[in-house]
Parts: sequence; structure tokens; C-alpha cells
Amino acid sequence: MSEKSASLIPVLIASSLKPAKDTRAWGKLGLSLRETGLYGLSFMGFSHFKEEKEAETHLYSSLSDSNSSWARIASQIKFLKILLKVRPKILICCTYEYLPIASFFKRFLAYKLVYDVQENYVKNLELNPGLSSAKKANITRLIRRIERVKGVDLFLLAERCYAEEMPDKTPFLILENKHAGEIKQVSPVRFPHKSGYTFLISGTLTPAFGTLEAIGWFKEILKEYPESLLKIIGHCPLQGFHSQLLEACKNTTQIRLKSAVLPIPHEEIIREYSDVDFAILPYQNRETIQNKMPTKLFESAALGVPVLIGGNPKWLDFLETFSGGFPIDFFDSRHACRQFRTALHQEYFTQIPDDSILWKSQHTDFISAIKNLSPRK
Repeated sequence: MSEKSASLIPVLIASSLKPAKDTRAWGKLGLSLRETGLYGLSFMGFSHFKEEKEAETHLYSSLSDSNSSWARIASQIKFLKILLKVRPKILICCTYEYLPIASFFKRFLAYKLVYDVQENYVKNLELNPGLSSAKKANITRLIRRIERVKGVDLFLLAERCYAEEMPDKTPFLILENKHAGEIKQVSPVRFPHKSGYTFLISGTLTPAFGTLEAIGWFKEILKEYPESLLKIIGHCPLQGFHSQLLEACKNTTQIRLKSAVLPIPHEEIIREYSDVDFAILPYQNRETIQNKMPTKLFESAALGVPVLIGGNPKWLDFLETFSGGFPIDFFDSRHACRQFRTALHQEYFTQIPDDSILWKSQHTDFISAIKNLSPRK
């Protein structure tokens, strides 16, 4: 161990099903900590590798088969082994699954425990049509019991609405999923008339996120703009829905579908923005979703890509300040072309978004919170 390594405060950031280089855990929390030069970082997450090391950073695999119940159990044992190996002074859990072990061993290892609340997991159960009411009730009780473990020193909330939805999670710091890069300087965007436009759907693909409705809407657009292209890239956790997506895209060469059971590397998704005319957020207006701010809104704003969204007032207010998008009713396929023509007549990005859409706008608050938890030298 180098003299520099020995002087760093060890931090372990752990998840089970998210990648070890997850866009939030690695690309936001981790890199913000590394910039300070104060912390030695270890990450645990889903991966096919066993262990890697790069520049004072260790990467550990939580599991390599998310569909195996035994692998999920083994992941708990792996977490404990890595916890005992790293012996962190700061432990950041990015999944509720690790909280019981983290809470129990805190008394022996004397670390500060941070729970990064990336989702309202109980509410999210409503988005899974495959779960029976009885199963949802059982999982709800389990999640709530786990999330009430003792010893959490700080909750990081990935959405502002979580402060109201989960008032028991205190003390907390809101760290939204803002764009980790910089703002692309673009001129106001106007679209010339052409025979085709390129659209992008990215991120998690589920029934509640309106992907099938957007595909139907796009097929209507093809009738008037036959050279259009729809790119769909993202994480599809529900196998049954993945089959529906394949069926919906079949025989339509203008749709390019790239989906996976686990999250696709974020940098791969960001690259897809480079040659699209519009990003599409066709989310259904469900109570579970309507108060959240999808990462894609911040990313599209920062990258200068206009967004076509459903009529969510919160999102429209966000986009209005810089003319970043236009509302579309993706459930009204009969008037799809008429609505899209109206969208084409708008001018977008008449103002450049300010830095409040960037992760760095939260950097100082996050670092201060972690420094307050860190041991004094």
C-alpha cells in the first residue's frame, strides 16, 4: 500500500443489481468524492468480473446473474466479505437489500452509514403488472421493514418528492439525477421540412413508461415522414414486456431496438443523443411517476436535444424556461401527424439552460455532507 493510499479515508459504495460503474454511484457520487483527493474508493455492483483496480479505486462484483435466487443470496455474503475487507469509514448503500447487514456490522466496524435512496421501491411495485396484490403486499412489508433499520446517518434522496413521500428518512440531502457533464452551447433550433426525423427513447423500458404507445405513435408518423427513424435503447427488466417490444417493432425497419435485462452503459446511451432530432418521454401520467424528474430531462436539456413529452405540468414548467420541448399526446395516434407538425413549427432552446441542471450544482452540498460524516484527523 502506498503512503498516499494509507492516508485516504476508505469509502465503499455498494449496490447489488446496478453496475459497478453505475452512472450515479460511480459517475456522480464516486467521481465527486475522488475529486477531493481525500477518499479511497471501492465500488460493488453487478458485473461479470471478479475484481478490478484502477487509480486508487477498487471494483468488486456483487453478482453476475440477476435471474438467480441463489446469486441474490450469495450477493449478501459477498457484500459482507467486501465490507470486512475494505473496512470503510463511510459506507454508501445504493440498495435497500444491503441495509440489514450494513446496520448490524456498523457497531463492530464503526463506519458512518449513508443510504442512497434512488427509488421509492414501494411505489414502484405499482408499475409491475406481473405482481399479484398479495405479492405486492408481502414485498411492501419486507421493503418497509428493511428500510427502517437503525443506524443510517444520512439519506441521499434522488428525487425532491421523496422528502414528502418518505418523511421518516431523515436527516436527508436531496441529490437529483442531474447531468454529469457540461451544457452544450447550441443556437436556437428550428426544424426544416424533410421526409424524416430521428427520435430517441432511452433508459428503463416498462409498460408504465409508455414505450409501446410511442411505437404506435411513431408508426403513424411514418405515414407522413417515411424516412424517420426511432432508436430505442435501454434496460427492460420485465421479460414479458420485452417480448411485447420485439413484437411491436417487428417488420418495421425504421425502428432500431437495443434492450437488455440490466442497465446499458450510460456512455453508450449518451452517444445516441448525438444524431437525433427529438428525445421522447412518453410516460403515462401515473401518480407514481408524475412528481419525479427523469434523468433524461436533464440530459436532453444539457445536450441541446428537444423533448417530446406527455402533458406532465412539472416537466413542462422545467422545459418552458429555455423552450426545451413540446407536449404530445402519445395515446392519440389518430392525430399524431397533426401534433407533430405543430411541434416542428416551434423554436427550441431560445435560451441556454443554466447550471442548475448539472450534477456539479449539487457537488458542494454532497461533499460537505460527507466531510461532516468523515473521521477527524
